[in-house]
Amino acid sequence: MTIPSTQIAAAIPPSGPDGSLTVTISKTHPVPKPGDGEVLVKLEYSGVCHSDVHSIRGDTPMLTDVAGHEGVGKVVSGEEDIADENMDVNVPGTFQQYIVTPAVHATKIPAELSPDTAAPLLCAGIAMYSSIKKTKARPGDFIVILGAGGGLGHMGVQIAAKKGLGVLAIDSGEKKRKLCLELGASQFLDFRQVDIVEAVQKATSGLGAHAVICTANGEKAYEQSMQMLRRLGTLVCVGIPNSPFRLPATPFEMIVKGLTIIGNSAGSKEEMNELMEMAVAGDIMARIDVYDLEDIVDVLKRLENSEIEGRVVLRIPE
Repeated sequence: MTIPSTQIAAAIPPSGPDGSLTVTISKTHPVPKPGDGEVLVKLEYSGVCHSDVHSIRGDTPMLTDVAGHEGVGKVVSGEEDIADENMDVNVPGTFQQYIVTPAVHATKIPAELSPDTAAPLLCAGIAMYSSIKKTKARPGDFIVILGAGGGLGHMGVQIAAKKGLGVLAIDSGEKKRKLCLELGASQFLDFRQVDIVEAVQKATSGLGAHAVICTANGEKAYEQSMQMLRRLGTLVCVGIPNSPFRLPATPFEMIVKGLTIIGNSAGSKEEMNELMEMAVAGDIMARIDVYDLEDIVDVLKRLENSEIEGRVVLRIPE
């Protein structure tokens, strides 16, 4: 196929992030050229992650003008369908038609998976799969997921339930309640209606959860996460705060309860392969809403306001 010299891209202003969700659809963005060991991918779909909100606003460092890291498309310089596993915010991302990626970092998408539902596996899916593995929870253990109805959380509910864990899903609203219970959560706890710390203690016979994965980004959510853990429990930090704060954990509490606190944002190649196997088997599937790339600003604002259930995927122009 003929590779154009320019493309359509959703780019931040040349001056860089300014604290807002300013993104402009450019039709004259340059198409990158692959170097040694790289491939050029024509993207078809890209998932939208809450971390993209942080990058575009400038909350977290982004040294490029195009965000996005859940892109699926075809290699136009080769023969195999792949997904771009682009986890670096310092290289041009997937909110554009063409992207260059090192071939070694590309993940082949199984033919059984559609590209739109496969896109969320590349961040939301693998982040939650790896986070659940890091808890070392065993079948029958209780795991709490804060933000369970969101893009990451709803993937985590499915993965944890399939692994035999008792999933206590925390979020708010009837739509998210219905979604989480459909996906295998043992209980749904609405943080706007109940004392979630008390509710988790009650659900676990007063002992607390074996593990908590916090995909929410508020200070109170992280504070409550610590309070939900039982002795020898593990907290996995996933949600990126809008502003910095410290976890309320004293050395004495850590020592007496033997707690583990870790952070996670991605996963290994082996974990990605295991996740793909689960997806092909039908054990997990992203619940998606598909929008056009030109709708990106509206999507980002809805993500910022926690108004989205599941995952939004952008259709990249042909």
